[in-house]
Amino acid sequence: MSSAFLILCHRPPLYWLRLAERHPEIRLLLHYDAKADIGALLPLPPNARLIPQRVNICWAGFSMVEATLHLMRAALADADIRFVHLVSGNCVLLQSPAQIEREFAELPSGSLLLECRAAPRLRYRVRFNTPHADTAWQRRLPGKLLTKAFQAADKILPAAQTAYAGSQWFSADRAALAALLNAADEQACAFFRKKLCPDEHFFQYLVKRLPETAGIKLWANNHRHIRFAPGSNHPDTLALAELQALRHSPNWLARKVDDDTALRFLDETEGAAA
Repeated sequence: MSSAFLILCHRPPLYWLRLAERHPEIRLLLHYDAKADIGALLPLPPNARLIPQRVNICWAGFSMVEATLHLMRAALADADIRFVHLVSGNCVLLQSPAQIEREFAELPSGSLLLECRAAPRLRYRVRFNTPHADTAWQRRLPGKLLTKAFQAADKILPAAQTAYAGSQWFSADRAALAALLNAADEQACAFFRKKLCPDEHFFQYLVKRLPETAGIKLWANNHRHIRFAPGSNHPDTLALAELQALRHSPNWLARKVDDDTALRFLDETEGAAA
């Protein structure tokens, strides 16, 4: 197989490591948050590798994008990798790795599975540089109040800018991954470095900047099941029964799943596959 899973995690991704042990044909590339204890992670199976660049990630900050770009570069450095899936340590597969790769291989070259929609309500995020972006203050009361002020400013001050948004979790073939990484130049990074929640806008911004000659085929369905409670900024934690029902859906992955549930689900699906 020629599929790799690019994993953003801040604690040992137990589900993914056990999956790699059972499926030596897949590859795992791990970004382990610089704040986390690296000693808790090792040893890794032979088909899992920790990338050397470790970023101190702040929630909803550009640091999340930086870590993702490091993972993308590591994937492109391996000539045998043809398909990549950006995931968190709390994601699980709903289909087998072989089935996912078969379905991906049927798509045209340059395929990128990324949510991308116009989001006028979120324009303030891509319009203003903010002092609390990518800091711990973003989640504290002063930061939340400052965010409200930028939301108000966006409504009061006229602008023609269009904001595009979507889930940060994407899948891409090698051609699309290379085109995205080439577009992630210093100008693009500088534009987003002090923006709020750039992980939900950065890759959408890149896609919209790319000319048609770049050859990317954008699929708005990223084949992931993620459920949010109304008004919540964090995905709901999925129960085992819901994961079992989702096995009959067309989705490839689901998040967010706690370790115990993820490992039980893996045991169930592997047993069913056998």
